[in-house]
Order: sequence, then C-alpha cells, then structure tokens
Amino acid sequence: MEYWDLYDAERKPLGRTHLRGDEFADGEYYVCCEIWVVNSKGEFLATKRHPDKKRGNMWEFTGGGTLAGETTCQSAVRELAEETGIRAGENELELIATYANKNYFMDIFLLRKDVEIKDIVLQPEETIDARWVTDSEIRKMLADGEFVHSVGKRYDMYKEKVL
Repeated sequence: MEYWDLYDAERKPLGRTHLRGDEFADGEYYVCCEIWVVNSKGEFLATKRHPDKKRGNMWEFTGGGTLAGETTCQSAVRELAEETGIRAGENELELIATYANKNYFMDIFLLRKDVEIKDIVLQPEETIDARWVTDSEIRKMLADGEFVHSVGKRYDMYKEKVL
C-alpha cells in the first residue's frame, strides 16, 4: 500500500495522506516525479510499461508517486533504482520543470549519465524493456502510438531545457 502526502492547489501541505487508488476530493493534490536520463550522445532512456499496467506496452520515461514523507528528489532516486537499477545521488539530479495537471504536481528531473542497456535492471511488475532513443525516434513513437501521450506532451514542453 502506497500513501502520498496531500497538498492544496498552491502545493502547500494539507497535513494528511492519501492511499494510492482512492478518489481525490476537490482541492487535493499529490506530488510525483519523472526522470529523464540523457546520455552523452543526447539520447533519452525510455522504458516500456508492463502489459498489465495502465497504458501497458507503451514507452515512457521513468517516474512515479512520491511516498508520504519523501521529497520528490528522494522519490526520483528511489524510482530510478527500482525501475531501472540505475543508482544516482540526489546531487546528480537537476530539477528542470514542475508540471501541474488535474490532481498532481510532477517534478521533472534530468540525470545526465551513460549507462549500457545491458546494465539496466528492470522491475518485473513495472517495466519490460529499455532502450536509448533520439528526439526523432521519440517523435516517431508518439506518431505511431507507442509512446505515452502525456509523457510526450511534457517532453514537447520541456525538451529545450535538455537538448
């Protein structure tokens, strides 16, 4: 069971938690993160979602919910390690944007790191594949419906901060 801290529309803590999967009341928000891993060639690490998950078999960037008591940077380090096996320190992550939508705030972090695909350790219930992709490959994957649309939307909004 995952619990998230709750915030108001201005990202001020409400002093209570929310069980993942429960409905949100009006004015309740949670915080999550997304991590864009970029190698020295300017390629992005994409992971493929497990088929049993929402938007299964689609490509995305690593991310997830921030657990109660965590900072988003701490959750980014945790999610990256859990879903890809990549170990990074908080000091290696750069916050490039905060995206607000519906009932969440998403902090988007950049990690510049060269990692061999053979060294990626996938989390079986979360991810089934990983690959390095270029900007043009992301565009094609989006056009072909293979890349999660909402991730592509954020990519379009903030990629200039990376490329």
